[in-house]
Amino acid sequence: MTKNATMMRLEDLSVFIQIAHHASFTEAARVLELPKTTVSRQLNRLESQLGCVLVRRTSRNVVLTDRGRALLPFARRLLDDAVEAQNVLGEDGFGAHGLLRVSCATTFGTLFLAPILPAFRLRHPRIRVQLSLNPQKVLVGAGEGKVDLAFRLGALVDSGLTVRRLGEIEFWLVASPAYLEKMAAIEAPDDLIEHDLITLFPRQGGDRLTLYRPGMTRTVAWPPSLIIDDPEAIKQAVLAGGGVASLPAFLVRREVSAGQLVRVLPDWTGEATAVSAVYDSSRPPPLRLTALLDFIVQVYGESPPWQMPSPR
Repeated sequence: MTKNATMMRLEDLSVFIQIAHHASFTEAARVLELPKTTVSRQLNRLESQLGCVLVRRTSRNVVLTDRGRALLPFARRLLDDAVEAQNVLGEDGFGAHGLLRVSCATTFGTLFLAPILPAFRLRHPRIRVQLSLNPQKVLVGAGEGKVDLAFRLGALVDSGLTVRRLGEIEFWLVASPAYLEKMAAIEAPDDLIEHDLITLFPRQGGDRLTLYRPGMTRTVAWPPSLIIDDPEAIKQAVLAGGGVASLPAFLVRREVSAGQLVRVLPDWTGEATAVSAVYDSSRPPPLRLTALLDFIVQVYGESPPWQMPSPR
């Protein structure tokens, strides 16, 4: 089978991919702008070369066989790599194009990625971006249900992926003026145990909060009163007087400057959280991926807004 596989033609793989995607010979022929007889002939040639049946055809439907399902992700990768190579070697030398699937947390994507994507596409009009704002960690790599590039916050488990560090997020303790007026003063980390904590779910560190200042670290046992799975929602609860929260500085800087929120223990910060871009390292990244990463660095520079120095 290996010997035959080396003879596969890209046009045959393209036909197979379209048949698999549309579950229809007729629709594949329409998309590829080929006669239906040509589509059938090219699939038959691919099956003959591989020595197996890839597609089952009945009077009602078209379905992939087990061998067809096994081939599909490899076929997509081969075709994508071939197109990428053609782009790199093309006359313009810079042929970034195609669909780039990106995933990141809702707040980070809303504030820092979505606003720059129109400018990115003006520079690279042949790149389409599918941005998924989902706090759940998706799989990174080639194939169905995966993304090409993910932006992740915090420590990363060694997964064999390439990691590009994009800075760190500073965390501030904040509360509303109305909440602080009615509660006991907070002058030291240990005073926090008398207050209501609003925290993010899932919470790292359990019911303990670690704070830092130059030369000092303090961990406080502090069970949360409210647990919410979105930082923006936590901010709204804090603004409503619900308690104290440790939130990204970039998310609350404006409210602190406006007096809507107050920094609690301003000499202390929460543990800094790394911002990383991760992508599959098993093959060279496509130009569209590196184009977006380079654009982000160009727009935000060496001091991105998620890690700007805090006002004292």
